[in-house]
Amino acid sequence: MSSTFELLLAHLQEDPLMILMMLTSVFIVAVAMERLLMMVRGFWALRAVEGRILSPLRAGRFEEARLGCRAVGVPIRDVFAAGLDRALGKVKGDPGMAIAREQRRATAVYRNWLWILGTAGALMPFVGLLGTVVGVMGSFRAIGESGQGGFAVVSSGISQALIATAVGLFVALEAVILFNFLQNLAGSISRRLAYAADEALELIRVRADAPVPAAALLPGTVTPTHIPAGGENAGSAAK
Repeated sequence: MSSTFELLLAHLQEDPLMILMMLTSVFIVAVAMERLLMMVRGFWALRAVEGRILSPLRAGRFEEARLGCRAVGVPIRDVFAAGLDRALGKVKGDPGMAIAREQRRATAVYRNWLWILGTAGALMPFVGLLGTVVGVMGSFRAIGESGQGGFAVVSSGISQALIATAVGLFVALEAVILFNFLQNLAGSISRRLAYAADEALELIRVRADAPVPAAALLPGTVTPTHIPAGGENAGSAAK
């Protein structure tokens, strides 16, 4: 084990490709940790959506649901805020289109930078192989210049050159495992967000043409004549 570590240190001092691969490994871990923290916050935001947004919507309290968006983290908050702003007449537009647009944007946010992990997983084995080829060529050149040969001399040079391939494979495995893990988390967030957004839009459209009772509004709010449905030309709220 110690001899392998010594060979690795020797390669780091002599081979710039080894330095590149080690720096890539550190960068991969940094990107993965940042994405993981972002997705953990996303799961917490989805848990808040149930109590802060969907529960008031089921009871017909649209103003309360809009205020509850403040307690939900971005970018998930923007999905429901955009739809509710248009449903309540605060912003002109179609709630369904607004929710769909912000939903796509939020999904893209959680998938940002994952391409780096996928690219590293695909390229690092070839970078390691390149380092091995360069190392073998250097070993044979040194043998030719010294005039000494034999299995012992050749095997020593090749064993050192193969370390580059081993490091490249290790970095690639690291990147692929993290990529698949984070892709699965991003897909889970996307599915849960889609379910919540669909329910919110359904509740908006079901109550689109029904007057909202005064008891369902927060104190000090103005009772709208109706809440416009997605896909229909909405009337403005009563002044």
